[in-house]
Amino acid sequence: MLETQRLILPRPDDVEDLLTALLGRRVDVKRVKPGNKVPCTGAIGGYRDAEGALRAVIYAELESVNACGGALSMIPVGGVEDANEEFEITATIADNFKEILNIMAGLFNDKRQRAEHVRFRDFSLASEEPEDLLSFVSQEKDRMDVTVTVSGGYGGKGIGVVLV
Repeated sequence: MLETQRLILPRPDDVEDLLTALLGRRVDVKRVKPGNKVPCTGAIGGYRDAEGALRAVIYAELESVNACGGALSMIPVGGVEDANEEFEITATIADNFKEILNIMAGLFNDKRQRAEHVRFRDFSLASEEPEDLLSFVSQEKDRMDVTVTVSGGYGGKGIGVVLV
C-alpha cells in the first residue's frame, strides 16, 4: 500500500496570491518573526481529512477577519473600522470569512501524487471558545504566522496556520 504524504504548510506568497485574487484588491502578507505567535481573537477554521480527523487550522485576529470579510463583499471601510473599534464581527463578515476559509483549503490540497486531501469542516468565532480547535493555536511546530494588510483602507492584522 502506498503511503499518503502529509500536508505541507503554504508559503506566505501563496496566501497573498489567493487573497489578492479572491478579494479583488492588493493584499500584503508578511511572515511574523519566529517565536511571535498570532493570537486567535477573531475566528478559526478546521480542515479535516476523509476520515474526519482534524489535520490543520487557520485562525485570525479580529481585525483580519473584519478586513478580509469586509473587503470580500465591499463593505465600506468605515463599517469595518466601526466593527474593529467595537470588537465585533458582524454576521455578514463572519459568513464572508467562513467562505474565505473554505477557499483557503486549496492551500493545503497540492498536486503531489498521494498527497493528503483535506476539506474545510469547522468554523467558530474565537468568542465561542471552541476548545477542540483553539488547543492548537499555541502549538510550537508546523505553523506559519503572518500579518495581512488589505489595501483600500481595510487594514488587517495576523493570521495563523497550524498543521495538526
